[in-house]
Amino acid sequence: MRRTLFVIGGILLSWVLGAVVVRLGLDWADTFPYSEASEWRYLGVAIAALLVAIGGSVATVLLARRRRRRDSATRD
Repeated sequence: MRRTLFVIGGILLSWVLGAVVVRLGLDWADTFPYSEASEWRYLGVAIAALLVAIGGSVATVLLARRRRRRDSATRD
């Protein structure tokens, strides 16, 4: 149960951090006057946010799997 809560908490934290990246990135992008480059900045912010959210989720799952393997190896 504890591991499951760790994984859920890690995934939720990753997506919250992704949302923070969006908020801060859009605030930064809006400091420039609107131009064709603005769309590229918005796209960059979206990609960075997805990388943070998905990367953190994958890292959480991989860490949980590694811990489970290590714990089961020490029990045997």
